[in-house]
Amino acid sequence: MSALPILLGALDDARLNFRSRAALDRHQERLAHGHLRWVAAHSPAVAARFRAAGLPLSRWRDLPPTDKAAMLATFDTLNTVGVTLDRALAVGRQAERTRDFTPTLATPAGPVTVGLSTGTSGTQGVFLVSRAEQARWAGTVLRHLLPGGLWGLLRPQRVAFFLRADSPLYRSVGRGRLEFRFFDLLRPLPDLAAEAQAYAPTLIVGPPGVLRALHRTGARLRARVISVAEVLDPDDEAALRDWGDVVQVYQATEGLLALPCPHGSLHLNEAHVHFDLEPLGDGLHRPVITDLRRRAQPFIRHRLDDALRLHPDPCPCGQAARRVHSIAGRQDDALYLPGPAGESVTVWPDFLRGALAAVPDLREYRAEQTGPAALTLHLDPHTPDTRASALRAVRDALHRSHADPERLTLDTRPLDPTPPGTKRRRVTRTWRPA
Repeated sequence: MSALPILLGALDDARLNFRSRAALDRHQERLAHGHLRWVAAHSPAVAARFRAAGLPLSRWRDLPPTDKAAMLATFDTLNTVGVTLDRALAVGRQAERTRDFTPTLATPAGPVTVGLSTGTSGTQGVFLVSRAEQARWAGTVLRHLLPGGLWGLLRPQRVAFFLRADSPLYRSVGRGRLEFRFFDLLRPLPDLAAEAQAYAPTLIVGPPGVLRALHRTGARLRARVISVAEVLDPDDEAALRDWGDVVQVYQATEGLLALPCPHGSLHLNEAHVHFDLEPLGDGLHRPVITDLRRRAQPFIRHRLDDALRLHPDPCPCGQAARRVHSIAGRQDDALYLPGPAGESVTVWPDFLRGALAAVPDLREYRAEQTGPAALTLHLDPHTPDTRASALRAVRDALHRSHADPERLTLDTRPLDPTPPGTKRRRVTRTWRPA
C-alpha cells in the first residue's frame, strides 16, 4: 500500500476532533445515514435483521443487538466481499500454522486481510479488512500513537510488535521513516529480549503480560509503550514506565474501539464508531457498537462481552468523545460468588486484580472460580508470605464486593507458566452456572 492513502486517513482523522457532544452526535448521524444504506444494500444478513425487526434504516438505534455467535452464524451473508467463514478460517489458520502472515485473500471486491482472535471466550472470532479500511486504520493509529503524532515521522521510528500473530494490517504502517518488526510470541522470551534490545525500538506494541515478562528479563529499552489485547493493570503500567511513556489501545476483532489522547486518557473512538452503553450495575457498562466505517465486515448494533467503567469527568484535552476509566474485564470472567445470605453476588475482575496487584513480592497471579463456592489463587512465587498476603487481600476485596469469603473454599497453588502466544487472563471463571 502506498503512503498517500494512509496519510489521507490520518489527516481526515485529525479533522474529526469534536469539542461538543452535539457536534459529535450530528457527525455520527450523518455517517450512519450513508453507511447503513450502503451496508443494507450489500449485506443480506444486515438487511434481514432490519426486516425481522420491522424497522426502517433511520431507526437503526432501536435494532435489537447481535453478538459474536450470531455474527459467525451469518458470516457468509454478513460480509460484503463474498468470503465464506470456512475460507476465512482456513486462510487465518494456515497463516498461524506456518507463521507466514503476508498473504491476503483475493475477493471480487479486491484483496482483504484476514485475522483471527485468540478465542479466549471459547469461540474464535474472524475479522476481514479491506485495503481502504486498512489505510484508514493505519492513518488513525499513526496520528494517535506515534510520539508527537504525525510530526513524529520527521525522525526515523522503529516499531516493535510483540504479538501472537502478524498481519498485513500492521505492516501497512511500515513506510519511509517508519520501520516495522514483528516479534513472534511463540519464540523463547530470552531470544525476543536480545533481539529487541539490538533493534532499539522507539515504539513497542504488545500485550502487557508479555511486555511485563520481557521487562523482567532485564531488557534495557527506551520507547513509548502501547498496551494492546489485554487489560492494562496499574502494576504492569508502573513497571513498564521504566522504558518510557505507557498508553493503551482498546481494540478487538470488532474494531478499533478506543485510543489515547495527548493527556494519556483512553477515549472511545466515537468519530468512527457509535457506542450504546448498557448498564450492568456497579458503575459498569457493556458496549453495543455500530462501526460507521467498516464495510467488508459490517458491525451494526453488535454487543461486546466487555465491561467498561467510564470516567465521570471531562478530559483536559477537550475532546467530546467519552473516556474509559478502566476495562473491568469480560462479562464471561465475572465471578458469581455467595453473599452473606447465600445469594449469588457478582464480583467483577478488576476488584480482584486491584487486590492482588498490591501483594508484596507477588510477580504474577491468576484467580480462577472453579465451582459455585470455590476460588483458587495461582501465585508466582507461591511462598508462605505471598500466600498469606494474597488470601488476606482477596478476602478484603470480596467483603468490599459484598461477597462472603466465609462461604467460599479459597485455596492457593503455584502458578504454571502461560503457554507462549496465549492471552493472559488474570481473573477467570471456568465454572458455568446451570
